[in-house]
Amino acid sequence: MKKMSKKLLLVLGLSLTGMAGAMAQQQGNGSDQVWSLEEAVNYARANNLQVRRNVLNRDLSKVDLTQSKFGRLPSINGSSSYNFNYGTYIDPTTSDLRSEQSRTNNFALNGSVPLFMGFQQVNSIRQNELDLQAVEQDVLSAQNDITIQLVTSFLNVLFADELIKLSQQTRDLTQQQLDRTRILFDAGSVAENEVLDLESQLAADNLELINNENQRDISKLAIMQLLNLPASQEFEIEVPDIPDPDQNPVVVNGDQVYDVAVQTLPSIQAADLRVLSAAKGIDVAKGAYYPRLSLFAGLNTFYSSARDFRFPEEGSLQPTSIGFRDSEGTDPFIIYTPSTTFRRETYTYLDQLQDGVGKNFGFSLQVPILNGLQARSNVQRAKLQQQDAQINADIARNNLRQTIEQAYLDAVAAQRRYVAAKEQLRATEKNYSNAQLRLNAGVINTVDFNIVANTYRSAQSNLLQAKYEYTFKLKVLDFYQGEDISL
Repeated sequence: MKKMSKKLLLVLGLSLTGMAGAMAQQQGNGSDQVWSLEEAVNYARANNLQVRRNVLNRDLSKVDLTQSKFGRLPSINGSSSYNFNYGTYIDPTTSDLRSEQSRTNNFALNGSVPLFMGFQQVNSIRQNELDLQAVEQDVLSAQNDITIQLVTSFLNVLFADELIKLSQQTRDLTQQQLDRTRILFDAGSVAENEVLDLESQLAADNLELINNENQRDISKLAIMQLLNLPASQEFEIEVPDIPDPDQNPVVVNGDQVYDVAVQTLPSIQAADLRVLSAAKGIDVAKGAYYPRLSLFAGLNTFYSSARDFRFPEEGSLQPTSIGFRDSEGTDPFIIYTPSTTFRRETYTYLDQLQDGVGKNFGFSLQVPILNGLQARSNVQRAKLQQQDAQINADIARNNLRQTIEQAYLDAVAAQRRYVAAKEQLRATEKNYSNAQLRLNAGVINTVDFNIVANTYRSAQSNLLQAKYEYTFKLKVLDFYQGEDISL
């Protein structure tokens, strides 16, 4: 049984990619702590941490896309400053050189609109749209990964339950034989080694039962961990009816499954979208070769505490200089001129702001000439990133083809193994029934009977293993074809 679990996990590791379409997210809580596969899948798709991380990445991509669209809007910024001046400074309101204490204040509002940016904005928006679509496919892929992991764990639990039932039946039969043999030994009809052989077989049966129970508990724990449920919580799964596999060979082939999967799997879609996104990245990088044209406009005003109004006033005659009536300078006289004084009035704060408004607008053109070959390097880097994205897409397709081919061959092999195991069980069951009759008649001893019984038990186990392995292989093929993989 442990070997079977490893095989299931191996196939799971090969097939953990997305499947087509997204199931609606609904939180199931398992009525009475009994979870059906559908409830578990719906709950895990909404609560599994890996899925939630992919949803968060999708939301971040939406923000990036929105921001790239807003980049085409005007950019408007306001500013203000308030200064205390000491000593010599240039008055911003009059551009005069002053040497006194004062306070100055200014306000400014500036805006710009990108008119042509080398098509970088348009290409960036398209690239972010492709990135968002790729991340949305990642969300679907993560949700479908959880689905197939849950299907695998559910099948492991069901397989372990079948083995537990078989182990219990085997142990009960061994216990009955041991009780009967002890009675015969007490009566002196059989040797002691007959009892010892059966006691050894009973211990082996108990060990096998415990191993199967442990494997069931481990598989249940795997389901609870996928659901982010504490291990201490009561947890049971709903047991569906798993029909015996159809003995007809698998009707689909690997090429048919691949043709459907490559068109529908979210992981392939995400890889292809990232190739397209990388191609847009080249266009974004090439945009740095083009000139950039912008329209700008501004509004500003100033205030200075040193600025005031001065009004002249007429006064009396005042001596201002000395003149001479003769050329020799021997007859001086005093020159009188009218005195003029100035009346100062305060230039209020609001008046200065209102009267000193300045406006401007214009165009800005930037022509790239030589910038350390940054544009060239960015274009080369973008081309390499596109090649890397293409290689990743090719690897995804190649892995998908190999996985489907392996899954198809495994399904065919499992179907053949199931048919053979069923024939083996039919043959060993007859031999086992005959051995029981001979043991009861005393024709054979317990050692010979145990050999036949172990062969019969092995055939039962092989049939169960082939049944669940074949069922899982078919589910894997259904998964790659986008079909329902519920039990």
